Amino acid sequence: MLGEETIKQIYFYCDEKRPDAIYADDLDIVQFANKIAAFVEPIIAAKEHQRCVKIVSSMNLEVSRSLENQRLK
Repeated sequence: MLGEETIKQIYFYCDEKRPDAIYADDLDIVQFANKIAAFVEPIIAAKEHQRCVKIVSSMNLEVSRSLENQRLK
């Protein structure tokens, strides 16, 4: 997960004023960022897993099949 200081730094880098932006006065940016991270992390993990299976399959098909059958947490 992202640390609170990292989230604050990212927030302060968001200074582009876009015409289609959505602003909320009572938004907890730390909670919002953690919710985004919680949503995105499993997607990233699944893509990393697929990439690992692909790499391993070029070296050892038996191991790649075993790796492919493992469930992601």
